[in-house]
Amino acid sequence: MRTEEDTPLADRVLLIESRADESALAVLGQGLPRLSTNEEALFLSYNYADVPVGRSFGCCFRASDASDVVSVTATVVAVTQQFGIGWDVIPHGWKTLAVLRFEPAPPALIRDLPEAAGWFDQRVSVHVSDRDAWAARAVTELGHGN
Repeated sequence: MRTEEDTPLADRVLLIESRADESALAVLGQGLPRLSTNEEALFLSYNYADVPVGRSFGCCFRASDASDVVSVTATVVAVTQQFGIGWDVIPHGWKTLAVLRFEPAPPALIRDLPEAAGWFDQRVSVHVSDRDAWAARAVTELGHGN
């Protein structure tokens, strides 16, 4: 178990590989609720800490360009993994299938992600984090603060 407080600020990001396609949801998504219009089922890469369902983040940005950032509230609604059983956390070190609710709506960075049938089909291309974690990454990746 690793808490967020035990994780360096710049590392506190959800690593998004892709959106889950219908075949992935049929096979892996039994532990997930039906998606509402502002929710996306996303394949997440290895997680930085134990992140509970209900945790909200404040922005999304491209993995390849931290300056391409969008302010949006993203809340973890549900989590599962390869066995389709619902979990109450995104566990540290696991790849998971998670439902995130975006308010007011999923940004283009999320909507434009490719769909996939499983993990490893796509590389991590979008990060979700709080603004302070994004700023810490921007300093590291871009060499300046924003």
